[in-house]
Amino acid sequence: MLLAPIGALAANETTLPQITVQDDRLDDTPEGYQGGTTRVGKTDQLAKDVPQAVTIVSQQLIEETNANTLKEALRHVSGLTFNAGEGGRIGDNMMLRGFYSFGDLYLDGIRDVAQYNRETFNLEQVDVLRGSAAMLFGRGQAGGVINQASKQPLAENRNEVALTGGTDTYRRGTADINYVLGQHVATRINIMKTDAGSTRDHVESEREGVAPSIAFGLGTDHRLTLAHYYLKTDNTPDYGVPYFELRPLDVPKDRFYGTTDDYERNRTNISTATYEFSITPDGRLRSVLRHADYTRDLWGVAPRLAAGATSASIANGTAIVNRNRQARGGEEKTWTSQTDFTTKFSTGRFEHEALIGLELLDEEAGRWSYNAIAGSVAPPTTVGNPDASPLLPASYGNRVKNGVVTYEGFTWAPYVQDMVQIMPGWKLFAGARWDDLDADYSTGAQVEYGEWSYRAGVSHQPTDFQHYYFAWSDSFNPTSDLYQFTPTTAVFPAERSRTLELGAKWELLEGDLSLRAAVYRTEKAWERNTDIETAANNPLLTRERHTSGFELEGAGRLSERWELFAGLALMSPRIDEARPGGNPNVEGVRPRNAPNYTYNLWTTYKLDHGWKIGGGVEAKGERLAYGIGGGSASITPNKVPSYQRWDAMVAYEQRRYEIRLNVLNAFDKRYYESVYENGGHVVPGTGRAVQLVTELKF
Repeated sequence: MLLAPIGALAANETTLPQITVQDDRLDDTPEGYQGGTTRVGKTDQLAKDVPQAVTIVSQQLIEETNANTLKEALRHVSGLTFNAGEGGRIGDNMMLRGFYSFGDLYLDGIRDVAQYNRETFNLEQVDVLRGSAAMLFGRGQAGGVINQASKQPLAENRNEVALTGGTDTYRRGTADINYVLGQHVATRINIMKTDAGSTRDHVESEREGVAPSIAFGLGTDHRLTLAHYYLKTDNTPDYGVPYFELRPLDVPKDRFYGTTDDYERNRTNISTATYEFSITPDGRLRSVLRHADYTRDLWGVAPRLAAGATSASIANGTAIVNRNRQARGGEEKTWTSQTDFTTKFSTGRFEHEALIGLELLDEEAGRWSYNAIAGSVAPPTTVGNPDASPLLPASYGNRVKNGVVTYEGFTWAPYVQDMVQIMPGWKLFAGARWDDLDADYSTGAQVEYGEWSYRAGVSHQPTDFQHYYFAWSDSFNPTSDLYQFTPTTAVFPAERSRTLELGAKWELLEGDLSLRAAVYRTEKAWERNTDIETAANNPLLTRERHTSGFELEGAGRLSERWELFAGLALMSPRIDEARPGGNPNVEGVRPRNAPNYTYNLWTTYKLDHGWKIGGGVEAKGERLAYGIGGGSASITPNKVPSYQRWDAMVAYEQRRYEIRLNVLNAFDKRYYESVYENGGHVVPGTGRAVQLVTELKF
């Protein structure tokens, strides 16, 4: 046998042209309830690796439960309750671990400041980081951070179109189109149109949105993503029902005491540029520039029982309900720059994971009310026969702005954190952030402050399937945070929130099931009043209060066919000290809209031939609603009863399409979802509703 010389073989070699194979993606494997990576810790991590309590509401959970708004998606988060609008607040307003979170809503890690009702059509998942925002996010509340993670362009063709129809004239259409333009370039656009009634008489919602994005450099060391988000909403504001004898008025759950002339209109435009540079395998630079423009307008009424109502007049329907006008608007414009540098390095036997960042925020805002012209209020109605289309005075539609207050502020905030591995499986971490604000109000008031936020703890991961941690965080809010009121002559320290948390996370069934548990105590000092109507005179709500609690959560797959998402939160919230000059009788009382327990469960099971069934429950304990003022009167809170709401689902899933039937509130339970803290009204949740979704994949 003769062999050719190596050189001769090399000379005869032929280089074939490069062949690029591209295919459409049609993946039958669901993403699951565990969710993907999260950036709530400022770096891309799995929730199991974050040394703090994290809940991820995944895209699969959002879709299977047909949660089309952020509020509906957050029903799956234990320890969270909803506030009803008044006092100037419009849009999403949640309580987490018994504390406000109205200023802790984020979009892709950047503060989403405005008051509006958020959608899920462009969300990949929702990340909830519990505990003080601390150095990760700067100024913030004690309960935690709610971060919306947007859908991003993918390096594969993937297209989905869905149509939904349901009871109460529910109609919705969405499209998610991802297309690869080149080897490293892809574009994605999400579109939504919703026109829906509700199980509440005359309450309607119209929403439309579009979110285009394009990414360059996918799969390379340099990546640039340009994105825009537009959302328009036109809703009927619903202030629910008033109280009678410290309980929600006992009337049918569909009864509406507003008028058909009421409206709530919001416009949101957010443009974002994100640049990512993988400098080394362990070094990464990420820089984001965002411009956001929000406008909002509200014209509605809040129902209040007139004096003299009795059990008899309630029973026969003749009791009078007054309609208190709620008429205000606002606008915000922000520029935000956020740059993070993460790297790993060694000093001797210690391994470091360092984070250095800088955030710059330029804000312009204005808010106003509308003139209350004599006689321009909606006429009263009756408990038993409310007239939603009364004869309104000619001046009712007056839209003259009154009490306009504008605000301009600039914040710069450097931050740093280091996580040090001191021995295999053991890490210590510590971080600090400095927020410096210089703000001017049109009233002539000025606000200047500089405050530190801190985060520290110890993390122990003996294996990839276990994580035990102890964390401490300290955060703050200034007097003028989120323009909630014009600063008064009273000078108080910044609101401080401190959290101690001991937690454990386990990955069971070879990582298919994630389980976490946490015990914590959060203390808040110099708590600010969030009701704009009263805050100008009483900027402080309480001097000190706390919540101690226990949380248990599981998410994932029990078998190839059986999946679940479940959470339990047990809370013991208490007011420890009244504000200076406040009512001492609030001390020892449970804070408003903070139940002793909440729990949630959603589970599905795959049957043969593409069928899937599912169902779940959301439950909250009794909640209180009462005013906190001066004097020494006894505290007699309104009480909102506990509830359980059950949902159900059946789906037929194939490779290119899916048909799903959702039944919301399957047992038609009357329950109260949103609570106005001062006790004026409470808003019922949805009655039984049926929605059919048809989804095509191509």
